[in-house]
Amino acid sequence: MTKVGTIVKIREYRDKGLTKKATARRLGLDRKTVAKYWEGPADDPEKPRYQRRPRLTDPYEEYITDRLDEWPELTAERIYREIKVKGYTGSKRTVRRYVMGLRKKTYREYKPIETLPGEQAQVDWGHCGKIDVDGRKLSLYAFAFTLSWSRVRYVEFVTSLNMATFFGCMHRALEYVGGVPREIVFDNAKTVVSERVGGVVRYNEHLLRLAASYGFSPKACWINDPESKGKVESSIGYVKRDFHYACSYTGLEDLNVQARQWCDEVANRKIHGTTGEVPFERLAEEQRYLQPLAIREPLFIIEDRKATKTQLISIDGNKYSVPVQFARKRVKYRRFEARIELLDGEKVIDTIELVAGRGKSIVQDRHYPAHSRPKRTSHPLQAKFEALSPSAKVYLEGLSQSRTGHLREQMEQIVDLANMYSESELEAAMERGIIFRAFGYGQLKRTLGKQRRNPLSLPGVPRKASDMLIRYACMQGIGVEQRDLSYYRGHGV
Repeated sequence: MTKVGTIVKIREYRDKGLTKKATARRLGLDRKTVAKYWEGPADDPEKPRYQRRPRLTDPYEEYITDRLDEWPELTAERIYREIKVKGYTGSKRTVRRYVMGLRKKTYREYKPIETLPGEQAQVDWGHCGKIDVDGRKLSLYAFAFTLSWSRVRYVEFVTSLNMATFFGCMHRALEYVGGVPREIVFDNAKTVVSERVGGVVRYNEHLLRLAASYGFSPKACWINDPESKGKVESSIGYVKRDFHYACSYTGLEDLNVQARQWCDEVANRKIHGTTGEVPFERLAEEQRYLQPLAIREPLFIIEDRKATKTQLISIDGNKYSVPVQFARKRVKYRRFEARIELLDGEKVIDTIELVAGRGKSIVQDRHYPAHSRPKRTSHPLQAKFEALSPSAKVYLEGLSQSRTGHLREQMEQIVDLANMYSESELEAAMERGIIFRAFGYGQLKRTLGKQRRNPLSLPGVPRKASDMLIRYACMQGIGVEQRDLSYYRGHGV
């Protein structure tokens, strides 16, 4: 394009009477260039002198304009389908470009917001894929906290967005920066906002208790307006790009150790692009304006669950046993990140540690004391029988399986034998019955009689008699008293 000053010179020489050829020679231009601007347009000498090429959309210009006047949000895709029916043969892209030129252009304003030291912090969450916990794939989230003035970042990874976890993350973030700002800006998650109508916000009651306890004012950003908490929004993107992407870790605990190291040595040590200063260096000044952190551990929340008849309550997909008095009742408890405290009124009566993952049952023996106590003999006849001798309990088990006569009648008759024979005689006879699998009142009485008349007349007992007795008892699941083999020599065995 020839400069305007050159065009002015061409016309100046023209007015002085020079020819086109002479003017071209003086200005060092091609004669055709001089001829082009010799009688050029006076209003805009730089405006190209050519006509616009016809477009495929020209026959449908009036139709498209009328449709957009009536329906301003009509998509180019929709208009393309409509004019295609009317005979349009061009591409969808051509329609899109044409419609874009007709729409009124809007521009979004991004006003920089400056805050004072200690005035504000911003909080946000980011989804970072999945993590394996005890063989299960759980969603992984990044919690990000940023002080607006110093730009100090705190990052932590969690697998749950429940309120107790949120409280824990908030507490550790405030510990990290060494104080509490006057205002904290959040998004519109359920942990923050319970209802919203325009600019009127009803905050979650748990968040209000958190704010009152720590001494900050909560503020919810505008819906679909991430720039209203842009400082922490940029932190989430920074965490994903610079730390989490291609990061190797063995589990959640290891990931958080690396995240803290990244915050300490990278994110808060490099010069910030906006402030031009190192965040940790600015934090040293901002800490003078932060409110002191008076709370020593994360706050709890109050929850309740209904226990089953087997005394189990469900929390985050896992089942936990509770004391027997809560069976089939609602259980009220204080919930922390890693534990719950069961309440009876306002009194804490038990503490249960929470576990990671899902689908687990954590049953504590202390919640089932009746099952831990040894069971008493339910019938007096059984008690009398088992008191006859050390082997009586094993003998009774064999008697119950032998089906010799009626069990009760057999037991009563054997108990009556104690009136005629000593405990040692009954013990020796019962041991023989156990070893030779000979059970019953009649058999036992005959053995007792032979023992008393002539012990040597009885069949010999195997040398491993005591071992066989113990082995038989173990098969039956019954404990027996173990004796030295010399005992049997004293009984003629």
